Amino acid sequence: MSVEQLEYYAADAPADLPPRERIVQRCGTGCFQNGICFKIEGIPRFWIKYGTDITLGEAHTQDQVAQIVNADPTSAVRVPKVYLVFSRERCRYIIMEYVAGDTVASRRLSDGKYVKDDLAAVAAAVKQLISIRVPAGASPGHVGGGPIGHDFFLDGQSSCE
Repeated sequence: MSVEQLEYYAADAPADLPPRERIVQRCGTGCFQNGICFKIEGIPRFWIKYGTDITLGEAHTQDQVAQIVNADPTSAVRVPKVYLVFSRERCRYIIMEYVAGDTVASRRLSDGKYVKDDLAAVAAAVKQLISIRVPAGASPGHVGGGPIGHDFFLDGQSSCE
C-alpha cells in the first residue's frame, strides 16, 4: 500500500485537473527529478514536475512569484500557477499550469550559441524576477522557510534557511 499526502490544493484549480493516480501513472515508476507535459484530448494542459528533491517550499514560492509576476500585464515572463502538490512514497509532485512557448535552450543555434534576441529577453526576465521584494521581516529562501535548493550550492542546498 502506498503512502500519500496531499500538501497543497489551489482553491481555483481547474475542473479538468487529472486525478492523482493518473498523474503518478503518467510520470512512471521511477521518481527522478523530472517534468512532463500532461495533455488532455491532445492539448498540453498541465506541467508536472516530480522528484525526490522537490520541496513544498519550492511549490509555495513558485505560486507566490506567479501571483506577483502574472498580475503585471507588462511582465517579461509568465510563471506557471501551482494547482496541486502531493507526495506518494518518497516522490513529490507539483502540478502546475502549462505555459506554451520556446525555451532559450530550444532556440540555440547550430554552433551552440544563443540567439541574440533571446539574451535580451533573458536579461529582462532576470531583471524583473530580482525586482520582487520579499515581505518585511522575511529572509530570502522559500515561502514558509527552508534552505534554498540550487546547483549553485556545493551540496545543492544553502547552509542556512
